[in-house]
Amino acid sequence: MHKSKIININDLCWESWQHEDEYASDQKHLGDMAGGEKIGVTMERLPPGKSSAVAHYHTKEEEHIYAMQGEATLYIDGEPHIFSQGQYICFNADTGIAHKLFNHSENDFIFIVVGNRDIHDVVVYPENNKVLVKSVNEIYARRPTNYWDKDDMPTK
Repeated sequence: MHKSKIININDLCWESWQHEDEYASDQKHLGDMAGGEKIGVTMERLPPGKSSAVAHYHTKEEEHIYAMQGEATLYIDGEPHIFSQGQYICFNADTGIAHKLFNHSENDFIFIVVGNRDIHDVVVYPENNKVLVKSVNEIYARRPTNYWDKDDMPTK
């Protein structure tokens, strides 16, 4: 169990990740460092020409995004919107509204993401037809099937 503590964001190191050429960001996990358990708070730095995630929506988690510095394109159900410093948006759980950020500018885009943590959340990725089931931490292909279809059942 974490203890609550005051942290200085400037003392935290950026944690970098990248997937292929399209996806990358640097992150500071503020909520974790301050002892948070039920609410996730992450500061992200999105470099030019990168996307922060595949378009997605959550079934159980509410996600808030606040633009701190710079400008990016926020895609909401595939429709581009300029999202810049001082702007804020909330994506409620189970609305089916897919979203992602892409930095189209020449400068870093810095933003904060806040959301509740729910082990029962399912993250849906409509662009690549996959789902993440958080309770088992596994990603599955999304395709129509029938519960009784024997072709999908493991053989003995």
